[in-house]
Amino acid sequence: MIKLKSEIIIFIALISIAALLAGYNVFSVEMQKIETSRQIEERQRFEREMLEELKSRETRELAEYYQKYRPIKAEFVGKVAELSEEAQDKIVNVWHLKELTTARLEAVVEYREKLTGIGDLPELLDTFYNYELEFIESDIEAISIVLSYYKSESYSTYDDTEIKKLYKNKNLLFLKAEEELQRVYGKYNLGYLLEESS
Repeated sequence: MIKLKSEIIIFIALISIAALLAGYNVFSVEMQKIETSRQIEERQRFEREMLEELKSRETRELAEYYQKYRPIKAEFVGKVAELSEEAQDKIVNVWHLKELTTARLEAVVEYREKLTGIGDLPELLDTFYNYELEFIESDIEAISIVLSYYKSESYSTYDDTEIKKLYKNKNLLFLKAEEELQRVYGKYNLGYLLEESS
């Protein structure tokens, strides 16, 4: 009888322990679910903050770059407009035309030097920058050919096919650079910066 009672007590104790273990397992699983859910929420919050910080940093970098770029581009465009106006209105002889063409070449070379001297190019502007440099190189090549033609003084052998091709290419590159600039600054809600300078 005592043995039976003792077995019953042990059996009840074992059942209680098993129930406790099962309860603990359920509790442990639920706690793990809660902790996992909390970690997922924390990670998502962290990722949102990082994206906001990244976007904020990229926006700041774009704005800072444009503050340096805008006056350089404005100066170049102003010089080109001034020289073009003078070429249309006041050309008196070939020597004057050579002088204006040389000044135009100097303007684009100076623009290239100042553009490459800015530094701290945001990665988002890599495509724009490549188009702009290609435009500059194409512009330099076209103007150099025109200038060498004026310097050669053999005006009867003039063939403008190559120059037309270069001018078409440089104009296309100029437009591509401008479109890429608009795209990037528009994406980051900085289009107003471009409007301010136009």
